[in-house]
Amino acid sequence: MAGHLMASDAGHSSDDYRKLYEVAVRRLERERKIRREAEAIAERGLRELYRRNAQQQLLETIVSCANTTSSANRVIEVTLLETCRGLGMSCGIAFLQDEGDISVASPHLCCPETPETCANALMACRVSGLFDAGGIAAEITSEQKILSWRCTQSDDVPATLAHALGFPVIANGSVRALLVFFSCAEVKAEEPVVGLCMNVGGHIARVMEREQAQKQLLHDASHDPLTGLPNRTSFHKTLKETVQAWTVPTVPPAVCLIDLDDFKQINDRFGHSAGDMLLTEAAHRFSRCVESHPGCVIARLGGDEFTACLTGLHHRNEALRLAESFCHALEPPLLFEGYELRSSASVGIAFCEQGATDTSKLLKIADLAMYESKKRGGNTVTVGVGP
Repeated sequence: MAGHLMASDAGHSSDDYRKLYEVAVRRLERERKIRREAEAIAERGLRELYRRNAQQQLLETIVSCANTTSSANRVIEVTLLETCRGLGMSCGIAFLQDEGDISVASPHLCCPETPETCANALMACRVSGLFDAGGIAAEITSEQKILSWRCTQSDDVPATLAHALGFPVIANGSVRALLVFFSCAEVKAEEPVVGLCMNVGGHIARVMEREQAQKQLLHDASHDPLTGLPNRTSFHKTLKETVQAWTVPTVPPAVCLIDLDDFKQINDRFGHSAGDMLLTEAAHRFSRCVESHPGCVIARLGGDEFTACLTGLHHRNEALRLAESFCHALEPPLLFEGYELRSSASVGIAFCEQGATDTSKLLKIADLAMYESKKRGGNTVTVGVGP
């Protein structure tokens, strides 16, 4: 029996055992590689799941905010905060397109909201040439697309702001805002980040459009549609607030009633288009008379009647000079279809005096004074006298 075993062992050389060992090692390495790949796939899947969950939660938070507020400012604030918190961004900054161009000189909101963070973010914008002519901001706004970039290395920019991602907010067909986020790690402008940014921008835009519509409704309710001036309701509110705020030591506010002379004849002879043109031009000229006096307000009461609330003046005579300027404002004729339209203004002015602060009485005194100017041939100012 022992001899048989020895013979069996003798049938396998050391090379055979080495080959068997190498086969076993390769098999073990393959199994380890497969296991590592499986673990890596599982880890990537888990990270992707966490990332998608974070993005979903971020989007849900922004949608909830957009559905419960009419303030675009608030939605942008929440977007900056939750994006930094949920996606691990170092900071975010928003630039709004109001009347001027979007520029680094006018950041709207920054998160985290500290002077140091804002200063660093603005420096990163400058270093990366964000707002240079034909730069990244121009590309984002002109082509309305999402971009990512690496900020140029600079001692002035922290490593936490090395990478950036920017996207536009498009409301009513134009770019209304630019949001920029910074990170220490690269953030590529590709799916699903692009989809998320488009979603977020869409919800901000929805609130912006709703906010703008509400502002327009409020404006339309308080302004004359032809001239764009405040209407009767708005003027009465302004006059009441002005009178209530007046203190005796200061120059008393005054109210003017302004009626266009010969308006009916012009309207009858040349038609309503000419009449509308005269009213619009008169509103423009009267407004120019008070443009250097920010406290003064011009309004249209209706028909060819205008009114002015004069306040914040240094001398009583200033109010009288302004009233006279309303008359002179219509001296240059208006051209309409080759004809010169000539008109003038009859003005009545009443001052708010101590013990006489009832706005309806002030308007009545100014109205009687304006009719006195009419009786005197128009193109003149009459100072009203209280009862």
